[in-house]
This record gives sequence, structure tokens and C-alpha cells, in this order.
Amino acid sequence: MVHTLVCPYLPAGRVTNAIVSGEISGEIINSLKESGINPIFTEANSSLPLQLSYHADMQLVNISKGLFVYAPDTSENTLLQLENLGFELIQGSVPVKDYYPFDVAYNCAIVGKNAFLNPKYTDSIILELLAKNNIKVHPIKQGYAKCSTAVVSEESIITADTQIYKKAVEAGLDALLIPPQKNIILKGYDYGFIGGCSGLISDKKIAFFGDLRTSKNADEIVGFCMKHGKAVVSLAKGNLIDLGGLFPLTSV
Repeated sequence: MVHTLVCPYLPAGRVTNAIVSGEISGEIINSLKESGINPIFTEANSSLPLQLSYHADMQLVNISKGLFVYAPDTSENTLLQLENLGFELIQGSVPVKDYYPFDVAYNCAIVGKNAFLNPKYTDSIILELLAKNNIKVHPIKQGYAKCSTAVVSEESIITADTQIYKKAVEAGLDALLIPPQKNIILKGYDYGFIGGCSGLISDKKIAFFGDLRTSKNADEIVGFCMKHGKAVVSLAKGNLIDLGGLFPLTSV
């Protein structure tokens, strides 16, 4: 069985390895393993806010197939596991800090050949590599761009951020705008984000940390995902939880 590296956040088949927060529950771990996914866990980056310190979307950016840029102080153990899968790893130039907006240098939403981010606070190496890979940057004010963006397909996203929605539509993407999800739990914050509680686990399935039915917009989200060929999988019971998203790494 040949495991191929995933184009950023868009598996071509069933995901076999994925990076997730080291703080995910045993229930979610079991659900991933039952789906044939080996979870690779982040460790806390002590430079980030405590509540976000394990979040993959605060530490890493999958720029292109086989390439990650990572924040200084990202766990060497996590990086070694990525290297062992065949990823090239480049350390970013900007140290993250434990307060906004200086915690968002690596929080970039890449959707096919489009990237949504705040260029004022994004690491310069990321910006250079995006240009090198012909990925168009759509500047936004939202620093938590990846947190705010659930990637459904190369042509479609779900977001509660009105500016990301507008820029996505202008870029020719199909975007579903939902209200801020007050029921997405994010420890230490009023609420979390749709991108931070989701990720693709195959070319036909998108998974959520928690039960999507707890969202008031569940039917709308399910319908949108089905429109783009994705079934919805709930990885746990109870409320959705923002854990920094699931990044698919390899697929078969």
C-alpha cells in the first residue's frame, strides 16, 4: 500500500496519517483509529497562549505537497514524525508570542491556489513560499484565518468570517457563510471556530471534533458538504471543540 503525501489539507483518498492536537480526547483518538488514521500529536509550544499552545493551526502551515513551515519552538518530536513521513520542514523566521496578534504568524488558510491571511502578521518565509508556488494571497484582517476556515474541497470553504467569505467568493470559490458558532468550545475563549474543529479524513469525508448536530446550522453545513461530495463524520459526542483542526498528511 503506497501512502502519498497530501496536497495542503486536500487528501486524494483515505487519510492514513493526520496531525492533531496532543490535547484531543481518547474518544476522538479511538474514532480516528477506527477510520484507519494514525494520529500524530502536537506538543505545547510554550511561546503561544496557553489555551492555543497545542493547536496545529498555530504552529504549522502546509504550504505545498510535502512542505511545512513551522513556528520556532515547535516540538522536535512532532517535527521528527513529519520528517519520517517524507515532509520537508522549514523553520519560520518569526517567533510567536502569547498574545494577539503576535500569535498568528503561522495561521494561514490555504485552499488550492488561494491563501487567506493577514500579511501584516504572517511570517515572511510563508509569504515568499506562497509566491514561489503561485498561490495567490487574499489579504484579510482576521488573524486566525485557518481557525476560521473549514476546507471542504479545492473550490469550497465554510466560514463565519464575513471578510474571508467575501474574498473567497471573489476568488471564485463556493463559500458557505454561517453565524459565529457560540456552541463551539474553545477553552479560555467565548467560542471557537469552524476550521479549528474540523478537517478532511478522505476525499469523500470531512470530520468534526464533536457532534455536528449540536450546531444550529448543522443541516446547512451537511447540505453544503454533500454538494461538494463530502459526507460529514462526527468524531465524538457532545459539543464541537476547537482543537486547532485536523491536518491530513498522507492518504491511500
